[in-house]
Amino acid sequence: MDRPLMPAAPHDATTVYRPITLFYMAAITALLVPVLTLIDAPVSAYLDSSDLPRDFTSALELSLVFSHGTGVFLVLMAIFMLAPRLRWQVPRLAALALGGGALATITKMFVLRPRPSQLDLEYAGHQSAWLWAIDWDLSEIATFDASIRAFPSGNVVTATALTIGLWILLPRGRVLFATIWAGVLMQRLGTGTHFVSDLCGGVAIGLLWSFVCYHPKLMGTLFDRMAPEPRRKRRGVETPIVTDHVMKADIPQNTDMQERRAA
Repeated sequence: MDRPLMPAAPHDATTVYRPITLFYMAAITALLVPVLTLIDAPVSAYLDSSDLPRDFTSALELSLVFSHGTGVFLVLMAIFMLAPRLRWQVPRLAALALGGGALATITKMFVLRPRPSQLDLEYAGHQSAWLWAIDWDLSEIATFDASIRAFPSGNVVTATALTIGLWILLPRGRVLFATIWAGVLMQRLGTGTHFVSDLCGGVAIGLLWSFVCYHPKLMGTLFDRMAPEPRRKRRGVETPIVTDHVMKADIPQNTDMQERRAA
């Protein structure tokens, strides 16, 4: 008995994941920020008094390839040159990384919070971690310097957004991408550049920006139009799948037709 026709399996990994999942993850991560603030000072003080191995520190420095402009450019160029079929995804990856970094900078303009390296962590308590305010009217925009603002971590925002894009685009490299992403978090925390809650806020913004870049009613539709023509077919259109049973059933019929024509 012939098997029924089955819908063709989608080849694009983005069809497996619903963009709304990114939004829910961003909301949950954002809610963790005030909770993690309670451990900001103790964790930063402990890491400040601990000396990490030099080789481990060097490895963490390499992970920053996912979080700064030069590293992102090299990643995009590698995909463009080594994976021609995925070139149409390069603009989305660039928007994820660069747009995430820009969004982090804009957020820093409003959030006034010092970095751990600017505090005396030996005497810092929970009150020190809460030394931040919201500059709604941008009264201090003239003296704005992103290098002295802690929340959120721009490196983490960029690394999170880029990792999500690569996670969806290249499933075989997910372990590597997740490892590099975790290295970015550990490097920013171990060098006293950010508190734990700063990293959590960066992850939340990276997830939110990824949701914007993948949702079909937001920026996702712009990047989907760059896909090659075969990929623009509607989802759920049933196409016949040629099975072994069907092929075997067709062989005798073709043989009979050839014998008749020869006769």
